[in-house]
Amino acid sequence: MSKPVKDVSIELSELEQIAKWPELELEQSTSTCAKSTEPEVDRSISVTKKWIELKEAVVVRGRHHRSKWDMTFAISSAFAVFIDPLICYAPVLIDDSTCYYWDQRLMWTFFGLRSAADLFYATDIFVFLSRSRAEPFGISWTRIIGGPHTKICKMLNGKKTLRFLRILPRICAALPILQVIILSGKYTSVDNNEFFYLIPIQYTLRAIRLYRRLNRSSNIETTVRRLLKAVLDFLPFILAAHLFGALWYIFAVGRKIGCWQEHVCKFDGICGRETLDCFFYCSSSTPANNMKFNGSLLQKSCAVQLSENVSTLPFDFGIYIYALQSDMTRSRGLPVKMLQCLWWGLRNLSSFGSNLQTSFFMDEIIFSILISISGLALFLVYLNARVQGSQKILDQLNLREKMRRIYPQIINQMRTMCRLRLDSLKKVPMLKNKDEKMLQAICEHLKPVTYGEDIYIIREGEPLRKMIFITQGTALTYTTIKGGTNVCKCLEKSDFYGEELLNWAFKFGSFSELPISPTTVVSQTKVEAFSIRANHLKSVVAQFWWRFQKELPRSQLEHFSASCLQKYWRHHKLTKNTGSKEKRE
Repeated sequence: MSKPVKDVSIELSELEQIAKWPELELEQSTSTCAKSTEPEVDRSISVTKKWIELKEAVVVRGRHHRSKWDMTFAISSAFAVFIDPLICYAPVLIDDSTCYYWDQRLMWTFFGLRSAADLFYATDIFVFLSRSRAEPFGISWTRIIGGPHTKICKMLNGKKTLRFLRILPRICAALPILQVIILSGKYTSVDNNEFFYLIPIQYTLRAIRLYRRLNRSSNIETTVRRLLKAVLDFLPFILAAHLFGALWYIFAVGRKIGCWQEHVCKFDGICGRETLDCFFYCSSSTPANNMKFNGSLLQKSCAVQLSENVSTLPFDFGIYIYALQSDMTRSRGLPVKMLQCLWWGLRNLSSFGSNLQTSFFMDEIIFSILISISGLALFLVYLNARVQGSQKILDQLNLREKMRRIYPQIINQMRTMCRLRLDSLKKVPMLKNKDEKMLQAICEHLKPVTYGEDIYIIREGEPLRKMIFITQGTALTYTTIKGGTNVCKCLEKSDFYGEELLNWAFKFGSFSELPISPTTVVSQTKVEAFSIRANHLKSVVAQFWWRFQKELPRSQLEHFSASCLQKYWRHHKLTKNTGSKEKRE
């Protein structure tokens, strides 16, 4: 607030010219004057607002860091989902030696990449725990006080059981099961396919988390997000085909080894799981093991190609026959094998598994059923997403059409509302001859209010905190003396109440000097009115003080004019100093 200048004498005719100087920035000056007269309650409210703004800034900053981690984790999740099924391509068959081996280069490359991806999943668990601890504190900032979901959210966040259930899928997705299998060396077992039943579980958990995270990000309408939304429509098919194709490959290798095992047990008497665990794994003992059975007979019993005089294969390989006939299982070329299996998965998912010719092996039948059900479920998900997208577009078009129709009505209502406000103000004797600019400033603070029947609007003997302008309905004003009714008056459309508040604003009294209402105002019917509060009315009078030369006391006018002169002089000096510095440079 600018300091008052003593012994300042200015004619009233000169006040309007002083007030019209564009450099004065009267709004800031008058707002400062108004602030100096506010009570301690308003100061506490301003402090509370600043504190809320600080909280919101911290929350926004926290969301910025959260979005960075979410993006980093989404990229690492996509990488992990891509490499998880690659371990299924590690076993390679050697038909000539009747053995199989694991591609060590692919296996240890997978070990390193998978371990790096698991670090991000482990970090995400700690991030989730830290967020869940801070979530109840953040709810008090981000939720509306007294909102319908505030108590529910605080109750849920306080439940340790629910928090554990929320973190359990994250723990399952981060477990390094395949790395443990590789380090333990149990992959050399013929029976090791049981371990790979865990791959679909972890893969599904990771794929669902990735899809949900990307789907959440795609809800923001930007060009990149729209492209991401288009990719998400086909992403479930690609992820499922990648998994089913890899499982199809390793099950084909397992079926071939199962044929060898069945033959040597039937014709050569070499049976037992302990004996056959490492019997067909390529090692230094492979030549000695091959001497224990008839190799030529084994090749005929487990042949995958028809000979000249044979119309059917001796062993039913079912849906795995194509993988064995294409020599895919004997190749170490990962890109070719992966693309071939991906194509097989996409083809059978899109046809709901209708082209699969299964054998009588239980695991093969279950695998084919899962392919058929998964293809149908993914198609329904895609169809539902398309229907929802079309419905959303249709709703947006309907909304635009509705807005186009009601926009002229809104403009007319706004014009009518503005005209009603101006007409109401012009009926006040003290504002009747004021210019439109000042009346428009008052109109900006007029708020529409509605009162039901028999509602006390203003009570007798209480501070007059607002001025009302009735636009619809009827209200009664009355005064009471020792319990008896003395005067009763009816307020109808175009009437107003609270003119004493204007006199208080012109005197620039403090809020402790608010006028006391001499009457009680109660609504008789439903009342619609405009209302302006005391602090808003006071700020408008301070902003257009030169318009109230007759109403304001001379001391107040001299104070305003002195403040304006001081501000103009400071602005002039600042402009002059800035210009001189620029010339020197």
